[in-house]
Amino acid sequence: MKVKNHLACGLLVGMVLGVIITYALIASADMRSCPQKNCAKDSEIVPISDRGYFPAVHEALQNAKTSIHILAFELKHYDTYSSSLQNQIIEDLIAARKRGVDVKIVLDEYADSDPKTNGYDYVKRNGVDIKYDSNKTTTHAKLIVIDGKVVILGSTNLSFYALEKNNEVDVILSSDKAAAYFERYFQRLWDAS
Repeated sequence: MKVKNHLACGLLVGMVLGVIITYALIASADMRSCPQKNCAKDSEIVPISDRGYFPAVHEALQNAKTSIHILAFELKHYDTYSSSLQNQIIEDLIAARKRGVDVKIVLDEYADSDPKTNGYDYVKRNGVDIKYDSNKTTTHAKLIVIDGKVVILGSTNLSFYALEKNNEVDVILSSDKAAAYFERYFQRLWDAS
């Protein structure tokens, strides 16, 4: 049992470090938002995993003031499970839009494959700007940029299993520089969709 706990802890630490290292490499690429060697130096980085994702994202969406921009592989909505965590996130997005927050979502066109659980039409009917990506590429990103200051990224899809069953890891970066980089990335995909 002790070995399993150490293994699980090691895997989580390794995945979080992988995300941080990936971020550092991206920040040094041609599209970088800051020329320093370490753009995350002044950032607050909060790792979240498994069931910690929902409360962190729920709170961040409720506190958004100006913008919420999302890239996601899928966005599920469950008519038969109205109180599901996934439906609560969708309601957070709709509530943000109603209070004047600029809410935009880009989904992979694969998300259209199951009309029973596809959240696309539901959020669109409720005033959220949403698009499918180009069918020439797959958007597998799980990215939320809030108010140009907060970035949430990792492995969690916006679906029941990801929020309530799967093992998932993510990070919250509070960083204007990281947010600027990922906002440009989002805008590039939004414009191309």
